[in-house]
Amino acid sequence: MGGTDMTRRRLLAAPLAAAAAVAVAAAGCGGETGHASPVAASVPVAAPSASGAPVSDQDRAWLRDTRQADLAEIAAGRTAQRKGTTPQVTSAGAMLVQDHTASDAKLTATASRLGVEVPYAPSNVQTLQASELERGSGRSFDRDWLNAMIGGHEKAIAETRTEIAKGSSPDVKNLAASVLPVLQKHLATLRNAQGG
Repeated sequence: MGGTDMTRRRLLAAPLAAAAAVAVAAAGCGGETGHASPVAASVPVAAPSASGAPVSDQDRAWLRDTRQADLAEIAAGRTAQRKGTTPQVTSAGAMLVQDHTASDAKLTATASRLGVEVPYAPSNVQTLQASELERGSGRSFDRDWLNAMIGGHEKAIAETRTEIAKGSSPDVKNLAASVLPVLQKHLATLRNAQGG
């Protein structure tokens, strides 16, 4: 009987040891390069999506980057509403606040459902860019703001297309597919404002 108890303990301990090893490896890898995001250090095992497919590193990176972009665009939109000197810039700012707030609500709900932690603040680079824009004024503010928003949306569109093509979780890929046309509309609006 003692041998059976010992065997049972070993069988029960093996999956726990394997899970701990995965958690240590995941935490040690870091995974993020060039991002300073205030999220919990580790999410050790890929969470399954509603369809049962695991949430991949690609899915997690897109959720993280898109959350930070949403937060940055909401703040930038508010800045444009306050400081913009043309109707095109102020209305583009209002559009960004409205659409990125709606996008962020969907993203955070999806991430929560999948057990994926997302940042609660823009990246350090985005925060620095916001500070630089805040110091601007007049027509130079409009120009710099539009350039920053166009660059940010071009990057977001490229990352979203990558998620649609290479993501694993149908939930995250569907979210990306719903976000893409909104980002494309924003980019077209921003380019028109730049030309006007």
